[in-house]
Amino acid sequence: MEEATLQAVKRAMPGHGRARIHEKLISILGIEDQTEVEVSTDAGATLYLTVFADELVDEGTIRISGEDLKKLGIPDGGNVHVKRKIPLEEQVRTAAETAATQIKEGAQDIGTKLSETAEKIQKGAAETAEQLGTKAKELTDKVKEETKPIGEKVTKAAKSSADAIRDKIPIGKLAPEIEKGLSALSQEDAKKIRSFLTGVEGVSAAVPVKFASGRSFGNLTIPPEINLVAIQRGTALLELKPDIILKEGDIAYCSGPSDMISFVTRMLEG
Repeated sequence: MEEATLQAVKRAMPGHGRARIHEKLISILGIEDQTEVEVSTDAGATLYLTVFADELVDEGTIRISGEDLKKLGIPDGGNVHVKRKIPLEEQVRTAAETAATQIKEGAQDIGTKLSETAEKIQKGAAETAEQLGTKAKELTDKVKEETKPIGEKVTKAAKSSADAIRDKIPIGKLAPEIEKGLSALSQEDAKKIRSFLTGVEGVSAAVPVKFASGRSFGNLTIPPEINLVAIQRGTALLELKPDIILKEGDIAYCSGPSDMISFVTRMLEG
């Protein structure tokens, strides 16, 4: 896996989970434009950001927001390590293969090692409930299949460890900022929004209203590519009526192409 050590330079605009690097680094890192990467520091802090190719950015730098610099605990101009984020499917497949190998070799601490692997998968998981459920089942079946010739005791350990991984994978989890907003709602309302956001293509977002405060919902220019799911005010959801007047602190849940999400974010948040 290719990795690059870059200088993290503060960008003027809010990041919203995005960063910019020189287009030459795209091929060096073995990724495509608008791909999620892992950005980490020598101290162990880690962020997952979507990188955009930009020929105006210096080759040895990555431009990220001041907020992300704070999360990483580094100053403007500090060094970070950037590499491709391993897709969840690849993590699960690797975990299954590692588990099977350890079991075949009679590893006594298989449960502990698999739990550690599950924790790593949990941190990077951001796929839909259906996808995660399918991958978790594949992992369980893989471990069971590989351990058939082994003794009953080891087989039971493998099964319980595989089941533990399924329990640890955050089924239906969305980005932290979305989950934070949903935590204020009733379980039923949160479940409804989560179901909408995980069942559509594109990027999902929870956009706080600030710049658009005082404007009516019907007065907004929402691109047709954007699926506006709901608007939250405190602990309640508002009906999407044209005469609703937005207030600062409202949260708009939406999904769609990343560039359109950026447009809506600028319109609502500023």
